[in-house]
Amino acid sequence: MNIKEEFIKNFPIYKGTKQTPYIILFDAYTGMGKSTVAKEIAKQDASIILNNDEVRNWMNDYQDSSNLRKELQNYRLEELLKNNNSCICDSCFCHNWKDKIVYYNSLGYKYYIIRIECRESTIKERLSKRVVNKENYSIANFNDYTWMKENVSRVDDNLIDYIIDTEEDIEKQVTEFLNKYKLI
Repeated sequence: MNIKEEFIKNFPIYKGTKQTPYIILFDAYTGMGKSTVAKEIAKQDASIILNNDEVRNWMNDYQDSSNLRKELQNYRLEELLKNNNSCICDSCFCHNWKDKIVYYNSLGYKYYIIRIECRESTIKERLSKRVVNKENYSIANFNDYTWMKENVSRVDDNLIDYIIDTEEDIEKQVTEFLNKYKLI
């Protein structure tokens, strides 16, 4: 079995029911609540979560030195979209976002960029309590957050479709986002 077959065995391509599939992207650094928001969106609108940390863990390649994770995730995303699934990319879209936006534009599907907001003190507290398990595959810590904050620019404001503050009621904010864009 080749790596792509093994990947799809572990991260299946489901048949969805969306008439007009779309993609959710997050403008956020580590510890801000991307996975929590992704899970709430998936719960409310039956989208598929593509979690980069879970794939890194499966590959045991946290540096993605070969770019294989990116290639496999892009393949899965494209196949899920073709199979009528909306997808949530549970990753830091802001890393090289100008390059990534070219890719997402090339797919021909609508995408929404959600900016995640959160106070730094809350991020520090969350990351100090972070445990890697079946619910959370991220090994990132507060030093990683600090590095990102200093070295990774956020997406231009004019490209942000919605802002979610993860210190407020996430369920309510996700419902408002989905209703605003008539996604449910």
